[in-house]
Amino acid sequence: MQLKIKVTCGDEVKWAGASQSGLVYYSGPPPETGMWKLSIARIEDYFDAALKNYSYGDSVETFVLGFEIAELAGWDEFFTSMSRYTSYRPKIKALISVGQLNWPDVKDLTAREQFQRFSEILLSAIERVAEMKRKPKGFDSAAFSKDVARLLVQCPVDELEVLTSS
Repeated sequence: MQLKIKVTCGDEVKWAGASQSGLVYYSGPPPETGMWKLSIARIEDYFDAALKNYSYGDSVETFVLGFEIAELAGWDEFFTSMSRYTSYRPKIKALISVGQLNWPDVKDLTAREQFQRFSEILLSAIERVAEMKRKPKGFDSAAFSKDVARLLVQCPVDELEVLTSS
């Protein structure tokens, strides 16, 4: 089984380790503070290693978290319309489910606190599979959710953090 993360974010989201040199500030209120401190690539690598020998049925080989992070109120329908989106793609044996974080709620949290919020939306996205009208046949979403919850607890968060020089 694979767990992949597809990120969609608003321009207001700042990522630790990403260059801020191209940003131009003209006027108005001071730019937002805060930063997303976790490496999405490292999270994927952790789950790739942890889930590589697991199977939850023949119908799903990849679970894709559509990870959306933005100041949700400022984007109106662009993000809010997708908040509970789930989709099964039988031709590629993929299951897609969206999980959203509101940027103002997480931007100033520690890496550990951000990981806790990320964990909550990941588990919620997996649990929504049980609510789908057309579920993938033979996919044990309860076992997958249970294993992911266990792996989230065991995850070494300090290894996922992108260190920044201040």
